[in-house]
Amino acid sequence: MRRGMYVYAWDLWQEGTAAVAGRLRDAGLNAVSLATAYHAGKFLRPHAPGGKVWFPEDGTVYFRPHPARYGRLQPQAAAMVAEYDALPALAREADDFHVTSWTVGLHNSRLGALHPDLCCQTPFGDSLINALCPSQPEVRQYLTALCLDTAAQPGIGEIAIEAPGFQTYRHGHHHEFELIKLPEAVETLLGTCFCAACLVRAKAVGLDCDALADQARRDLAAFFADGAAPVLNPQSDPDWRALQACRADTVTSLVAEVRAALDPVVSLAVIPSVQTPNALCWREGSDLAALAKVADRLEVPAYQTGPAAIAQDMDQVRAAAGEAAAIGFILRPTWPHVTGPDDLAACVASARAAGAAQLSFYNYGHMRLQSLDWIAAAL
Repeated sequence: MRRGMYVYAWDLWQEGTAAVAGRLRDAGLNAVSLATAYHAGKFLRPHAPGGKVWFPEDGTVYFRPHPARYGRLQPQAAAMVAEYDALPALAREADDFHVTSWTVGLHNSRLGALHPDLCCQTPFGDSLINALCPSQPEVRQYLTALCLDTAAQPGIGEIAIEAPGFQTYRHGHHHEFELIKLPEAVETLLGTCFCAACLVRAKAVGLDCDALADQARRDLAAFFADGAAPVLNPQSDPDWRALQACRADTVTSLVAEVRAALDPVVSLAVIPSVQTPNALCWREGSDLAALAKVADRLEVPAYQTGPAAIAQDMDQVRAAAGEAAAIGFILRPTWPHVTGPDDLAACVASARAAGAAQLSFYNYGHMRLQSLDWIAAAL
């Protein structure tokens, strides 16, 4: 079984590729998932050798992209790549590790701000610039090109796409803020895309998307006025359930297109959700069973708090994805999810009981180094 660690290029750069690889080996790990396309952030780094806070550049890649592969949406290399290129460094200094390219796909505020017409749109027509829309043909072309470009880099054995589909309204965007509490139905309606490409796909399966958008606007306007609960339930209303199925087909077909374009020697994994628990993944257009059939495996964050809740989440993912699905689980060996090596060992045992094909841990740069001791004990 592969046992991996999620890592950032800047941690390898500042701490030394060989030194980090040695620590991971000592913990019993044999794989890394390197962020090769990533978003902005503000990250506390407990064991960084110098400064302890890092601000990643928004919507950049951590390799040298080949512009001719792309169309209107063009990736931009992070500035640090001019001084340190992580993939060749791993190939030189840690060639015994399996390398997965952790690729954040459609969550790209840099590209969204440049191309708001290709972003998801609320029922009111607001462009959500943090979320490129998977219905848009140019966005689909971009994600396929990004995965092909990444797969051509040295040492890549697998691509793992995070955010291949729709994002929920709340996604931790910079200074994301509201002064009214958003019930689940309201958040779902605000995060449902009604861009022109989504309308075309919905109408192709017989849905009156204009009527659905009108209905969403009425419910949201009433809620914004005085807190009136939405009349519709996006999970039980038949037309809205059909719209959710259409969204899921949009995401599944995009992943299938990427898999068909990739060389068979490079595996394709999908991180289907950033929701907690994973049962909420439908809001992103993720059908676990369908995605497991078109990708080589699912890579699923198990980010509940405490071993019992984590085990329950993993069991629910297995039930939803099906017994035949290849699933890797990602555990956080740190606060607030576990309190020590015994908790982590219980989570590892639960992952194995749920039929995990792979175990990964998140994230080297964010955690204390003592978490590596917890991992070693748990494994």
